[in-house]
Amino acid sequence: MLTTHTREAATTLQRPPMPKDGRQRKKLRFDPGLFATYIILFVGAFIFLAPFVWLISASLKDDAQFNLVPIKWIPDPIVWSNFVRAFTEFHLDLYLMNSLWLAAFSVVVNIVVCSLIAYGFARFHFPGRNILFFLLLSTMMFPAQVLTIPLFSVFRQLGWLGTFLPILVPKLFGLGATYEIFLFRQFFITLPKEIDEAAQLDGASTFGVYWRIILPMAKPTIIVTAVFSFLDSWKDAWGPLVYLNDNSLRTLPVGLLFFVRNLDDIAYPELMAATLIALAIPTIFYLFGQRYIDKGVVITSSK
Repeated sequence: MLTTHTREAATTLQRPPMPKDGRQRKKLRFDPGLFATYIILFVGAFIFLAPFVWLISASLKDDAQFNLVPIKWIPDPIVWSNFVRAFTEFHLDLYLMNSLWLAAFSVVVNIVVCSLIAYGFARFHFPGRNILFFLLLSTMMFPAQVLTIPLFSVFRQLGWLGTFLPILVPKLFGLGATYEIFLFRQFFITLPKEIDEAAQLDGASTFGVYWRIILPMAKPTIIVTAVFSFLDSWKDAWGPLVYLNDNSLRTLPVGLLFFVRNLDDIAYPELMAATLIALAIPTIFYLFGQRYIDKGVVITSSK
Protein backbone atom coordinates (compact mmCIF):
# COMPACT_ATOMS: atom_id res chain seq x y z
CA MET A 1 0.00 0.00 0.00
CA LEU A 2 1.11 3.52 -0.74
CA THR A 3 1.85 5.69 2.21
CA THR A 4 0.45 9.18 2.53
CA HIS A 5 3.79 10.75 1.58
CA THR A 6 4.06 8.49 -1.48
CA ARG A 7 0.59 9.52 -2.66
CA GLU A 8 1.41 13.19 -2.17
CA ALA A 9 4.68 12.79 -4.11
CA ALA A 10 2.91 11.01 -6.97
CA THR A 11 0.24 13.71 -7.10
CA THR A 12 2.92 16.39 -7.17
CA LEU A 13 4.70 14.71 -10.07
CA GLN A 14 1.47 14.43 -12.06
CA ARG A 15 0.45 18.05 -11.44
CA PRO A 16 1.85 20.51 -14.05
CA PRO A 17 4.26 23.03 -12.57
CA MET A 18 2.80 26.44 -11.82
CA PRO A 19 4.59 29.64 -12.81
CA LYS A 20 6.54 31.30 -10.03
CA ASP A 21 4.13 34.23 -9.90
CA GLY A 22 1.15 31.88 -9.53
CA ARG A 23 -0.50 32.92 -12.77
CA GLN A 24 -1.58 30.45 -15.43
CA ARG A 25 0.27 30.52 -18.72
CA LYS A 26 -1.51 32.42 -21.44
CA LYS A 27 -2.87 30.38 -24.30
CA LEU A 28 -1.25 30.83 -27.68
CA ARG A 29 -3.31 33.13 -29.84
CA PHE A 30 -3.32 33.61 -33.58
CA ASP A 31 -1.26 36.65 -34.55
CA PRO A 32 -2.29 37.95 -38.01
CA GLY A 33 0.78 40.18 -38.27
CA LEU A 34 3.19 37.34 -37.51
CA PHE A 35 1.34 35.04 -39.90
CA ALA A 36 1.54 37.64 -42.68
CA THR A 37 5.26 38.08 -42.01
CA TYR A 38 5.91 34.36 -42.42
CA ILE A 39 3.86 34.27 -45.62
CA ILE A 40 5.86 37.17 -47.08
CA LEU A 41 9.15 35.52 -46.09
CA PHE A 42 8.05 32.22 -47.60
CA VAL A 43 7.03 33.85 -50.88
CA GLY A 44 10.28 35.83 -50.99
CA ALA A 45 12.35 32.71 -50.32
CA PHE A 46 10.51 30.85 -53.08
CA ILE A 47 11.10 33.69 -55.57
CA PHE A 48 14.83 33.69 -54.86
CA LEU A 49 15.25 29.90 -54.68
CA ALA A 50 13.08 28.91 -57.63
CA PRO A 51 15.66 29.89 -60.31
CA PHE A 52 18.38 27.98 -58.45
CA VAL A 53 16.16 24.90 -58.15
CA TRP A 54 15.33 25.17 -61.86
CA LEU A 55 19.05 25.40 -62.64
CA ILE A 56 19.73 22.17 -60.75
CA SER A 57 16.82 20.47 -62.49
CA ALA A 58 17.83 21.71 -65.95
CA SER A 59 21.42 20.56 -65.51
CA LEU A 60 20.18 16.97 -65.08
CA LYS A 61 17.89 16.84 -68.13
CA ASP A 62 18.34 15.90 -71.75
CA ASP A 63 17.36 18.23 -74.60
CA ALA A 64 13.83 16.80 -74.88
CA GLN A 65 13.07 17.30 -71.17
CA PHE A 66 14.64 20.75 -71.19
CA ASN A 67 12.22 22.01 -73.86
CA LEU A 68 9.07 20.62 -72.23
CA VAL A 69 6.24 23.07 -71.48
CA PRO A 70 5.13 23.23 -68.70
CA ILE A 71 8.40 22.78 -66.84
CA LYS A 72 9.17 19.30 -65.61
CA TRP A 73 10.91 19.93 -62.28
CA ILE A 74 12.04 16.36 -61.57
CA PRO A 75 14.14 14.92 -64.43
CA ASP A 76 13.37 11.39 -65.56
CA PRO A 77 15.82 9.98 -66.41
CA ILE A 78 18.56 11.94 -64.65
CA VAL A 79 21.37 12.73 -67.11
CA TRP A 80 24.61 12.93 -65.10
CA SER A 81 26.64 12.91 -68.30
CA ASN A 82 25.90 16.63 -68.78
CA PHE A 83 28.60 17.40 -66.23
CA VAL A 84 31.06 15.08 -67.97
CA ARG A 85 30.42 16.72 -71.34
CA ALA A 86 30.77 20.16 -69.74
CA PHE A 87 34.34 19.22 -68.83
CA THR A 88 35.26 17.38 -72.02
CA GLU A 89 33.54 19.45 -74.71
CA PHE A 90 33.33 22.83 -73.00
CA HIS A 91 36.90 22.77 -71.56
CA LEU A 92 35.46 23.55 -68.15
CA ASP A 93 38.53 22.16 -66.41
CA LEU A 94 40.81 24.74 -68.08
CA TYR A 95 38.53 27.70 -67.33
CA LEU A 96 37.96 26.44 -63.80
CA MET A 97 41.67 26.24 -63.01
CA ASN A 98 42.29 29.72 -64.42
CA SER A 99 39.51 31.18 -62.28
CA LEU A 100 40.62 29.30 -59.16
CA TRP A 101 44.25 30.37 -59.20
CA LEU A 102 43.37 33.97 -60.10
CA ALA A 103 40.90 34.05 -57.20
CA ALA A 104 43.49 32.55 -54.83
CA PHE A 105 46.04 35.15 -55.93
CA SER A 106 43.48 37.90 -55.39
CA VAL A 107 42.70 36.66 -51.87
CA VAL A 108 46.32 36.51 -50.72
CA VAL A 109 47.38 39.80 -52.32
CA ASN A 110 44.34 41.74 -51.13
CA ILE A 111 44.81 40.59 -47.54
CA VAL A 112 48.45 41.69 -47.49
CA VAL A 113 48.21 44.87 -49.57
CA CYS A 114 44.91 46.16 -48.17
CA SER A 115 45.96 45.55 -44.57
CA LEU A 116 49.28 47.34 -45.16
CA ILE A 117 47.60 50.37 -46.70
CA ALA A 118 44.98 50.42 -43.96
CA TYR A 119 47.65 50.11 -41.26
CA GLY A 120 49.35 53.20 -42.65
CA PHE A 121 46.13 55.20 -42.55
CA ALA A 122 45.26 53.98 -39.05
CA ARG A 123 48.61 54.24 -37.29
CA PHE A 124 50.70 56.92 -39.02
CA HIS A 125 50.00 60.65 -38.91
CA PHE A 126 51.07 62.68 -41.92
CA PRO A 127 49.81 65.86 -43.60
CA GLY A 128 46.71 65.32 -45.70
CA ARG A 129 46.04 61.84 -44.33
CA ASN A 130 42.29 62.32 -43.96
CA ILE A 131 41.99 64.06 -47.33
CA LEU A 132 43.89 61.24 -49.02
CA PHE A 133 41.69 58.65 -47.35
CA PHE A 134 38.58 60.53 -48.46
CA LEU A 135 39.88 60.59 -52.04
CA LEU A 136 40.53 56.87 -51.80
CA LEU A 137 36.96 56.22 -50.67
CA SER A 138 35.59 58.46 -53.42
CA THR A 139 36.99 56.07 -56.03
CA MET A 140 34.25 53.62 -55.04
CA MET A 141 31.78 55.86 -56.89
CA PHE A 142 33.42 55.20 -60.26
CA PRO A 143 32.93 51.91 -62.14
CA ALA A 144 35.98 49.93 -63.20
CA GLN A 145 35.09 50.47 -66.86
CA VAL A 146 36.12 54.13 -66.56
CA LEU A 147 39.80 53.09 -66.46
CA THR A 148 39.55 50.45 -69.16
CA ILE A 149 40.73 52.56 -72.12
CA PRO A 150 43.70 54.22 -70.31
CA LEU A 151 44.82 50.92 -68.81
CA PHE A 152 44.39 49.12 -72.13
CA SER A 153 46.69 51.66 -73.81
CA VAL A 154 49.30 51.30 -71.07
CA PHE A 155 49.22 47.50 -71.10
CA ARG A 156 49.44 47.43 -74.90
CA GLN A 157 52.57 49.60 -74.84
CA LEU A 158 54.07 47.32 -72.20
CA GLY A 159 53.28 44.25 -74.30
CA TRP A 160 51.16 42.69 -71.58
CA LEU A 161 48.02 42.03 -73.63
CA GLY A 162 47.30 38.34 -73.97
CA THR A 163 48.91 37.58 -70.59
CA PHE A 164 47.67 37.50 -67.01
CA LEU A 165 49.74 40.56 -66.06
CA PRO A 166 46.94 43.12 -66.68
CA ILE A 167 44.83 41.16 -64.19
CA LEU A 168 47.54 40.53 -61.60
CA VAL A 169 49.64 43.70 -61.44
CA PRO A 170 46.84 46.17 -60.51
CA LYS A 171 45.98 43.99 -57.52
CA LEU A 172 49.49 44.53 -56.16
CA PHE A 173 48.59 48.21 -55.69
CA GLY A 174 45.15 47.67 -54.18
CA LEU A 175 43.29 48.74 -57.32
CA GLY A 176 39.62 47.83 -56.99
CA ALA A 177 39.93 46.87 -53.31
CA THR A 178 38.91 50.16 -51.69
CA TYR A 179 36.20 48.59 -49.56
CA GLU A 180 38.61 46.01 -48.15
CA ILE A 181 41.06 48.80 -47.25
CA PHE A 182 38.23 50.59 -45.48
CA LEU A 183 37.33 47.47 -43.49
CA PHE A 184 40.90 46.94 -42.30
CA ARG A 185 41.36 50.60 -41.43
CA GLN A 186 38.15 50.67 -39.38
CA PHE A 187 39.29 47.61 -37.45
CA PHE A 188 42.80 48.91 -36.80
CA ILE A 189 41.59 52.22 -35.34
CA THR A 190 39.60 50.28 -32.73
CA LEU A 191 42.82 48.76 -31.35
CA PRO A 192 44.55 50.79 -28.61
CA LYS A 193 47.93 52.20 -29.59
CA GLU A 194 49.36 50.93 -26.32
CA ILE A 195 49.63 47.54 -28.04
CA ASP A 196 52.06 48.99 -30.58
CA GLU A 197 54.01 50.86 -27.93
CA ALA A 198 54.38 47.79 -25.72
CA ALA A 199 55.61 45.71 -28.65
CA GLN A 200 58.11 48.39 -29.67
CA LEU A 201 59.44 48.51 -26.12
CA ASP A 202 60.10 44.78 -26.46
CA GLY A 203 62.19 45.46 -29.55
CA ALA A 204 59.66 44.87 -32.31
CA SER A 205 60.00 46.92 -35.49
CA THR A 206 57.11 48.77 -37.08
CA PHE A 207 56.60 46.00 -39.60
CA GLY A 208 56.98 43.41 -36.84
CA VAL A 209 54.19 45.05 -34.86
CA TYR A 210 51.95 44.94 -37.92
CA TRP A 211 52.83 41.40 -39.01
CA ARG A 212 53.14 39.60 -35.67
CA ILE A 213 50.61 41.40 -33.48
CA ILE A 214 48.11 43.62 -35.29
CA LEU A 215 47.37 41.47 -38.35
CA PRO A 216 46.70 38.22 -36.39
CA MET A 217 44.16 40.13 -34.29
CA ALA A 218 42.22 41.03 -37.44
CA LYS A 219 41.02 37.48 -38.14
CA PRO A 220 37.35 38.42 -38.75
CA THR A 221 38.36 41.18 -41.16
CA ILE A 222 40.82 38.87 -42.90
CA ILE A 223 38.09 36.31 -43.52
CA VAL A 224 35.66 38.98 -44.75
CA THR A 225 38.33 40.29 -47.13
CA ALA A 226 39.11 36.77 -48.32
CA VAL A 227 35.45 36.05 -49.11
CA PHE A 228 34.85 39.37 -50.86
CA SER A 229 38.09 39.14 -52.83
CA PHE A 230 37.33 35.60 -53.95
CA LEU A 231 33.82 36.52 -55.07
CA ASP A 232 34.98 39.67 -56.88
CA SER A 233 37.67 37.77 -58.76
CA TRP A 234 35.44 34.79 -59.50
CA LYS A 235 32.64 36.82 -61.07
CA ASP A 236 34.92 39.23 -62.96
CA ALA A 237 34.25 38.89 -66.67
CA TRP A 238 35.17 42.40 -67.82
CA GLY A 239 38.93 42.34 -67.21
CA PRO A 240 39.59 38.85 -68.65
CA LEU A 241 37.32 39.60 -71.62
CA VAL A 242 39.25 42.78 -72.49
CA TYR A 243 42.84 41.71 -71.79
CA LEU A 244 42.91 37.92 -72.32
CA ASN A 245 42.39 37.09 -75.99
CA ASP A 246 43.71 33.53 -75.85
CA ASN A 247 41.33 30.61 -75.29
CA SER A 248 43.81 28.96 -72.90
CA LEU A 249 43.70 32.05 -70.65
CA ARG A 250 39.96 32.45 -70.38
CA THR A 251 38.28 32.36 -67.00
CA LEU A 252 34.99 30.65 -66.23
CA PRO A 253 32.70 33.70 -66.72
CA VAL A 254 34.31 34.46 -70.09
CA GLY A 255 34.11 30.79 -71.05
CA LEU A 256 30.39 30.75 -70.29
CA LEU A 257 29.98 33.85 -72.44
CA PHE A 258 31.69 32.22 -75.42
CA PHE A 259 29.70 29.05 -74.83
CA VAL A 260 26.52 30.88 -75.91
CA ARG A 261 28.06 32.85 -78.77
CA ASN A 262 26.15 30.70 -81.31
CA LEU A 263 22.48 30.99 -80.34
CA ASP A 264 21.39 28.48 -83.00
CA ASP A 265 23.42 25.61 -81.56
CA ILE A 266 23.51 25.73 -77.77
CA ALA A 267 23.63 22.60 -75.63
CA TYR A 268 21.50 24.05 -72.85
CA PRO A 269 21.70 21.12 -70.38
CA GLU A 270 25.53 21.18 -70.60
CA LEU A 271 25.46 24.97 -70.22
CA MET A 272 23.28 24.65 -67.11
CA ALA A 273 25.67 22.04 -65.69
CA ALA A 274 28.64 24.36 -66.23
CA THR A 275 26.71 27.28 -64.74
CA LEU A 276 25.79 25.20 -61.69
CA ILE A 277 29.46 24.39 -61.07
CA ALA A 278 30.34 28.06 -61.52
CA LEU A 279 27.76 28.99 -58.87
CA ALA A 280 28.44 26.13 -56.46
CA ILE A 281 32.10 26.96 -55.76
CA PRO A 282 31.63 30.59 -54.60
CA THR A 283 28.47 29.58 -52.72
CA ILE A 284 30.40 26.98 -50.73
CA PHE A 285 33.21 29.47 -50.13
CA TYR A 286 30.71 32.06 -48.90
CA LEU A 287 28.93 29.62 -46.59
CA PHE A 288 32.28 28.64 -45.10
CA GLY A 289 33.00 32.23 -44.06
CA GLN A 290 29.45 33.39 -43.43
CA ARG A 291 29.64 33.25 -39.65
CA TYR A 292 32.68 35.53 -39.75
CA ILE A 293 31.23 38.05 -42.19
CA ASP A 294 28.59 39.56 -39.89
CA LYS A 295 31.06 39.61 -37.01
CA GLY A 296 33.74 41.27 -39.13
CA VAL A 297 31.41 43.92 -40.52
CA VAL A 298 30.03 44.72 -37.06
CA ILE A 299 33.53 45.06 -35.60
CA THR A 300 34.77 47.29 -38.41
CA SER A 301 31.68 49.51 -38.27
CA SER A 302 31.82 50.04 -34.50
CA LYS A 303 33.91 53.19 -34.79
